[in-house]
Amino acid sequence: MQTAPELRKYRAFIALLIISAALVALLGRLFYVQLVGARSLTAHKIDLVAGSVLQRESGIILDSGRGDFTDRNGVPLTGKTLNVLIAFPVSREDRGDSRQIEQLAAILKVSPDEWKAFADHIDSPQIWSSHGQTAPASGKPHSGSDTPIGLTDKQVREIEALALPQVKVASYKLRYDDDQIARHVIGFIGQNPEQITRRYVDQFHKGELQLTSKIGGAGLERTLEPWLQGIGTTSISLFTDAAGHPLDGLNTRIVSPENGFYPLKAVTTLDANIQRKIEEVMDRQHIREGAVVVLDAASGDVAAMASRPQYDPRHIDLPGGSWANRAVKATIPGSIFKTVVAAAALEEKVAKPGDTFDCGGALGKYGFTCWKKEGHGHITLREAFAQSCNIAFGLLMERLTGEQLERTAKKLGIGSKVGWSGAWMGQDDFHQWDAEDAGQLFAVGTSKNDEGTLMQTAIGQRDVRVTPLQAANLVVSLLNKGEVKSPRVVQNLLFQNGRMLEKFAPHTLIPAKRGVSAKTANELLAWMNDVVDHGTGKPLGQAKWRIAGKSGTAQVTTGTAPADNQWFIGYGPVEKPRYAVSVVVENVSSGEKNRSLPLFKEVMDVLAALRE
Repeated sequence: MQTAPELRKYRAFIALLIISAALVALLGRLFYVQLVGARSLTAHKIDLVAGSVLQRESGIILDSGRGDFTDRNGVPLTGKTLNVLIAFPVSREDRGDSRQIEQLAAILKVSPDEWKAFADHIDSPQIWSSHGQTAPASGKPHSGSDTPIGLTDKQVREIEALALPQVKVASYKLRYDDDQIARHVIGFIGQNPEQITRRYVDQFHKGELQLTSKIGGAGLERTLEPWLQGIGTTSISLFTDAAGHPLDGLNTRIVSPENGFYPLKAVTTLDANIQRKIEEVMDRQHIREGAVVVLDAASGDVAAMASRPQYDPRHIDLPGGSWANRAVKATIPGSIFKTVVAAAALEEKVAKPGDTFDCGGALGKYGFTCWKKEGHGHITLREAFAQSCNIAFGLLMERLTGEQLERTAKKLGIGSKVGWSGAWMGQDDFHQWDAEDAGQLFAVGTSKNDEGTLMQTAIGQRDVRVTPLQAANLVVSLLNKGEVKSPRVVQNLLFQNGRMLEKFAPHTLIPAKRGVSAKTANELLAWMNDVVDHGTGKPLGQAKWRIAGKSGTAQVTTGTAPADNQWFIGYGPVEKPRYAVSVVVENVSSGEKNRSLPLFKEVMDVLAALRE
């Protein structure tokens, strides 16, 4: 017979044995759930792995965390915030009764059947968009019918009063909207795995960027990419059980980075009001291809820059090329280049303003003719500039060498990238402008002193290429007595709280002492006044401001058909210049009426009206 102590030991042993058996059984069950039965377990036959993923994915990104752009006055250029309705996938019994659904449909101004069809087919959180077409999640771009619908304050109050577990109202940041301005300057973002692994290797290996991350593809989005990247997204999630029932007490949760400094804001030199008005002018005049550049006459900063054809930054046609900013792409300048030739003649002292030339309409060699078939007769150099006489400038070019012309062109920033560049934020050679062309006077292999080549070069044809930005900056250089500015389009980067991170200090590309002389600059400005007073720009005399400038028509080809690039560059008001402007309308059918003059006039009238 066992003693009492022995009996207690025996009972303890049996108890430990039972507990051990229970633990083994529990571990076995856990092993089965985790590795064997995860795909078929639960009374409802719901896939546990899929269910856990579904629960983790029951969220949607409200803000990518990417830095935004503003104009010079703080007006947002990207990152429009909307109050939107977000629908979550929940079980049918948690979607509300028929009365609530009817009320919600009425608030959204759709039929109950439309809402039900939408709610029945979502398997991930979706933003309510036009006519129930769901907007993509995770910050993907929107366009047309799939653009999220912004709710009014009244709609927000009414939806929240329904207290439906399936729907929530939240603030959503839309990077680009239908009314986006300055699209070519700002550029676009998109997925580019090759660029991520090539340009952002460290961030990729640290996990800060994934191959699917969206990065800047063009414009300022690309050049400022390292600083625009945020520190995390803002998302909203609804927690449900495996059957799709919202979990009591958890409701929805918004998660965002806790940091008062990021994302950064890039403050541009653009004036949103001027930019919008000028783009409206281009659209009203049906400019299919071309550009407008407006620079501050004193600083050279870009007040507005528009390019056509237009493009949608949410849907990029890379092969089509409409996203390229024509304002920084070099093209044939035509007779606006006579400004450079005249400057060279004056700088090299091979001619004086009163020198005369005989224009009979043709030179009789190289097929060189004047736009005025009967010729201008005896004409001074100054008057030849006003009337844009080809023959006079062809004869003038006989007095110059190609090297002399190139030397003066460089003094005016022609043949070089003029946009802001330099050491900045740890980079030795940072360029604000994406894919800016340098332009040229002579192509590689072309003789700079061949007589036929020089004849064509004198009137801005043959190999000559100039960007609209360079053309406007040429006028700024003359207005600043030979000093060549380096135009900025971004002034500074700010922390989210408004504190300064870094400033782009104004740059001078060529000091006045190394540029064209003040005498030459003043002479050419006076000649530009003649152009509008009684020369090829006379129709501009009806503008609100008194303006001055130089016209140009360049012969080009589109495919096999002859066409023209129509230019006008100038400044205004003449009495106290505030802006330098260049406009180009490209690939206009040969013989079509000049479209650059009315475009230039309307641009100047916009500037005059906004500064009255």
